[in-house]
Amino acid sequence: MSQQAEQEKPLKVELVEERFFFVRHGQTDANLAELAAGAGWDIELNATGLAQARALAESNAIEHLAMVKTICVSPMIRARQTAEIINEVIKAPVVVIEELKEWYLGEWERRSWHELDFRIGNPPGGENNEEFAERVGKGLTLALTHPGPVLIVAHGGVWHRVARHLMLPYGEIDNCQLKHLHRPHKDEAWNLL
Repeated sequence: MSQQAEQEKPLKVELVEERFFFVRHGQTDANLAELAAGAGWDIELNATGLAQARALAESNAIEHLAMVKTICVSPMIRARQTAEIINEVIKAPVVVIEELKEWYLGEWERRSWHELDFRIGNPPGGENNEEFAERVGKGLTLALTHPGPVLIVAHGGVWHRVARHLMLPYGEIDNCQLKHLHRPHKDEAWNLL
């Protein structure tokens, strides 16, 4: 084939579908009591939270997670416990990512959610909103550099920041709720399935 014919040949664009998953940890006593538990309170799952993680691991949703190549998890115990239970079924390598920790709430830690006013912005003595957003964005980027699809196991506040970073609707995420994210190509936007 001549050089000119080679240059005129249409470029074949390879579509590489991408996906990842996000799970919020199971219930803790802080969740049950509606107390703020950020990065400053490393609380374990309660009996309900352990049961929620087992239920997810035994549910039909686990079929989607069978394709997971890496689990990226917050270093906090509630997230690690959730990931360990899910990983009893999917058996993927686990990577701890510091940047996936929950928002550090400073003086708001262990206080009732009903007492807190998020309209004022940053928690006194805690991590400011911009720092938290930047940290979570870095954590997401790090997670997605691992062989995928990736399962991220983290926190409600982290999910809000991930969703905002990816320009998704960032509503609530329940304990042990699974979010499935997909894009048809790396240059396209992420969507919730």
